[in-house]
Amino acid sequence: MILRAVGLCKRYGDGAKCEVVRQASLTLGEREFVSIVGPSGSGKSTLLAMIGALAKPTEGQVLLDDQDLWASPERTIADIRCRSMGFVFQFFSLLPNLRAIDNVALPALLGASMAAEDAYARAQALLERVGLSERMSAYPGEMSGGEQRRVAIARALINAPRLLFADEPTSDLDEDTEDDIITLLEELRRETPCGMIIVTHNLELAKRADRMYHMKHGMLYAPTAPLAPHQPSTLSLSPPPVAAAYSTLKQTPVGSLGSDRRENAELFKPAQISISSRGNKAFQSESTHASRTNGARELRQLGGLLPAAAGRALGIAAAIFTLALLGNYSVLRYQHYKIALEQDRLSALEDLATSTLKSEIESISQLGDNHYDVTIYLENTSGDKPLYVLEPSVQAFIQVGSEWREMPLTPIDKATAAVLKVVGRQSYHFDLNAKIDKYAQLLPHYMHVRFTNSMLISPESRPQKELFQRNDNYFIYLKPDNLDDATITKDVRFAGPPPLWIWMPPH
Repeated sequence: MILRAVGLCKRYGDGAKCEVVRQASLTLGEREFVSIVGPSGSGKSTLLAMIGALAKPTEGQVLLDDQDLWASPERTIADIRCRSMGFVFQFFSLLPNLRAIDNVALPALLGASMAAEDAYARAQALLERVGLSERMSAYPGEMSGGEQRRVAIARALINAPRLLFADEPTSDLDEDTEDDIITLLEELRRETPCGMIIVTHNLELAKRADRMYHMKHGMLYAPTAPLAPHQPSTLSLSPPPVAAAYSTLKQTPVGSLGSDRRENAELFKPAQISISSRGNKAFQSESTHASRTNGARELRQLGGLLPAAAGRALGIAAAIFTLALLGNYSVLRYQHYKIALEQDRLSALEDLATSTLKSEIESISQLGDNHYDVTIYLENTSGDKPLYVLEPSVQAFIQVGSEWREMPLTPIDKATAAVLKVVGRQSYHFDLNAKIDKYAQLLPHYMHVRFTNSMLISPESRPQKELFQRNDNYFIYLKPDNLDDATITKDVRFAGPPPLWIWMPPH
């Protein structure tokens, strides 16, 4: 067993206000392939980030070779993340100012896991293996989506990791390229001695795994695990239990009282008495008997009205009760229909805001005096149909010690608009003032910078209720203005001059 996750939870805010992952557990063995499927927003990527040492869980453990990963010092976790784990992120996340071979070699150079010559030799071999022997010197902007994805896969394997994590590795590719990448991942899994976890919407890819987990509303389910105990309660469309009682009542006919009527008829049936030999006495006896018989008949008729009246009343009550049940059933059906429509609407809106709209740092350039031009792009992948981003708010923070200190970030040009109309790919510029005396150096000499982008996204320019809130975080290492390259290269080896900025995955 390589990896075991036990009872992982991730919450944001106080208490359980926003519980993204709840009590998730899974295992991964040597050379094993595990897939996780589920709808957007179900917590798949957050779970993968906790397992991959990118986001610390609120509760639970991640055991790597029976050692608690998150109980280790931060430097140890960083070494494990660099040398034992490989990541293929949802977006390509390649540095645009580096060639393909530089992007692949970079993790080995930063982690000092091998000499620079060896890092580039392995990067070359990996790029040849993924079918890019003719594209090693190409920059990301000169490559297709499938080629960039292959570079990202090669980069994930540069340090020969024991664990490979892939988050939606085929989500933004066309069908043919998607098939090629799936085949490539399958072949690499068989060739390299590593366990692999893939988060995906692609059931065809997920079904190729040794085990497939399902995730919904933050809960992780094994394929054979019953879902009912953990699923939210739903409206029942079955009639209430009293309907069964009424059904039983209908099966007992009111006419069953007829047997009593027959018995009463026999009981009060007049006797056959002859009057020819009895005279007046006999006549009087017969008259008396006749009187009693007539009274009994009247009594029988009077008593017979009660069950008949009761039967009619019960029939009317049954009809009213049936109509009430039908009305209640119809209301429940309508409510269920409305709830289903609302859930579909929210799901479509969430998918639109999270999958259709992409956002990331595009480039950073120096303006002098510790000011930087930071370019963030928004890309609408839906074609010509516009998306609207209302009141976008971008903030910048630099890590000082264990805390984040907010730095001035001034929007430039159209980034100041209250509503941004996004069609295709559009870039927005910000002026970052990074004047700071002391800062945390997770990478020697570089500032650790976080950008937070809060957006309200809608398919309408004046939305009524079609509105989704999205919060993105971008992390980079940023080179200070007042530091020369020679000082940096004494502690960190790069293939060329130290880059101005280095992209980091969300953590």
